Amino acid sequence: MKPILLSAVLASASTAVFSSVADIPPVYRAFLPPEQHQGEVAYISGGLTEREANAIKRASQDYPLELVFRQDVNGKPRDLYDVPLEIRDDATGKVVFDGKSAGPYFIARLPKGRYTVTAHWDDWNFSKDLAIGDGRDRVVFAWKRDTSSNVA
Repeated sequence: MKPILLSAVLASASTAVFSSVADIPPVYRAFLPPEQHQGEVAYISGGLTEREANAIKRASQDYPLELVFRQDVNGKPRDLYDVPLEIRDDATGKVVFDGKSAGPYFIARLPKGRYTVTAHWDDWNFSKDLAIGDGRDRVVFAWKRDTSSNVA
């Protein structure tokens, strides 16, 4: 039996926010899932089709937080769906979002502050601390799974 090696790679980048959803061309807006709300968090999640994924990636320019969920199995990338996700306000300890990302892309508007984002996949929890301010944060949760190695 081949062992499974799982690890998570977290990457983030910050950039300035430049556009708004109104600036999104109609060809993208037509495939953008509706914005949802959980408390003070406004979010869009999905990417089930290529058009929907492109629409969310385009809209992400107007959201301070973008999360991406991927798994690399033996060098082949795969988008992840229904990833359990929790966002906790570090100042209050309060969970401000508790749900699932419907697809590999999750974009959100949160009040300025420090947060801990925790994603769960395949019996693994991975967390990333981040600060929401005037720019954007993009966090990629990338699980690597190697099923090709043998252990003697």
